[in-house]
Amino acid sequence: MNPMKSALMVPFLTLLSAAPAFALAQSAPPEVSASSQSAAAVSTAAPDAMNQPAPDLDEELKMADQDYEAGLQDFESTQVAQGRVEMARAFGIIVSNFSDPGLTDSMHSEFGAMLYKIRNWSELRQAGDAAPDLDVSPEALNLSSATDVVKMQPIPLDPTNPIVQRFIQIYTQRRPRSVEEALSRSGLYRDMILKALKKKGLPPQLLYLVMTESEFKYDALSRSGAAGIWQFMPGTARKYGLKVTYWDDERYEPEKETQAAVDYLYSLYQWFGDWDLALAAYNRGEGGLGQDLLASRSLSFNALSNRDALPEQTHFYVPKFEACVLIGEHPEKYGLHPHYATPDAYDTVKLPRALDLGIAARCAGTTVDEIHRLNPELRAWCTPKDDPNFELKIPQGTKNVFLAALAQVKDWNPGPTLVRYRVRPGDFLGRIARLNHTTVRSIIETNKIRHPRLIRPGMVLLIRPGREHHYFRDAVRNGRRHRARRHSRRRTRARTQVDP
Repeated sequence: MNPMKSALMVPFLTLLSAAPAFALAQSAPPEVSASSQSAAAVSTAAPDAMNQPAPDLDEELKMADQDYEAGLQDFESTQVAQGRVEMARAFGIIVSNFSDPGLTDSMHSEFGAMLYKIRNWSELRQAGDAAPDLDVSPEALNLSSATDVVKMQPIPLDPTNPIVQRFIQIYTQRRPRSVEEALSRSGLYRDMILKALKKKGLPPQLLYLVMTESEFKYDALSRSGAAGIWQFMPGTARKYGLKVTYWDDERYEPEKETQAAVDYLYSLYQWFGDWDLALAAYNRGEGGLGQDLLASRSLSFNALSNRDALPEQTHFYVPKFEACVLIGEHPEKYGLHPHYATPDAYDTVKLPRALDLGIAARCAGTTVDEIHRLNPELRAWCTPKDDPNFELKIPQGTKNVFLAALAQVKDWNPGPTLVRYRVRPGDFLGRIARLNHTTVRSIIETNKIRHPRLIRPGMVLLIRPGREHHYFRDAVRNGRRHRARRHSRRRTRARTQVDP
């Protein structure tokens, strides 16, 4: 971290490690001493608190304010250890409620103002002596003002960290080809990501967070359901403006997911004021990390790691990221020679209504696979029906030909082929719908079924599958080629035939 400047509004975590002489020495570690009597008191009280019903957000805010005021009094009376405990507890209460679904816009502003007070308690205390009692600062009234005061610091890298060194050794000696391939793919997104980071004022090293998360694979999908180059979970994606629907999943669209990731990382840094904690929260979730800080009475990532307060994945996450940065910025130093790919060139066409991707491919003189490669967010057989202004990417130089050909098409979206499905013992509409990537409502409406329980083995249902023809493509992409073939042949022979 860079040295503190007195004129800056310094984040709370940095402030505790470099407090004024009357409270803390600059060399003092920011963590709360577990051996101090005050910390022991907190530890003793913790089990009782955990057994109590969870207080509402107003109570949480009041508790944080009480701890903050108590901390100020302890510092002024030179009870340094106790003051640090009180401030740490106030900070933990605030950040642990950051992702609470009950945190409305108005409460969010109040929590932000409280966080501002905690981060800047030294300057506010000194200014408070001369300020009238009824004066209210803009920071206390406006959350954006409260969060904008956190100066963006560079990301600290520690090449001497044993875990970082171990990651570098494994990546460069055991998996050099995989690392070179990941760095080569980074060329597809490097300029776009760096531009977005610069616009938001974020450190350029965050480019390599994508390497940590997905190895720059746009179609990456984790076991937990995180997707895209930035590996967003569906809930977080929607929170930051991405669509995750039946028709399209914008987590797979690198530019849109990058904008969401930049906003998310900015928000995390504003709350935690420290890049190690912000990155850990990106992996762990801000609410989970806040609880870890509160439960372990820690104020830094190193303290959380040393006290085994983090899940194993998060414990290694920041060192893994640092290793990726060190390798990515100087690959030749480690004997790596990636050949950086160039970004795709394409034209865009704004579509007023849904368009079948097969028709789109014919009009552009290309293949459906190429349309999918340029538009990886598309999940169905056509462009989104709920987006009348969808911008379809097509190969560069084909826009005029595409528009001329599309003008001759009468039915833009004839829909997928209707298939016959013979009901088997144990079948029910929900299972049949999942097999054919459609909905129960669609099956009921197509077959005029009065009651879902009326289907019987041997019945033949007419079904318009949603993403039937994508199954094989997605299976191949995820390394399930042979299973996909067997499954497709078995399902076709046993249950379906194309409707003439």
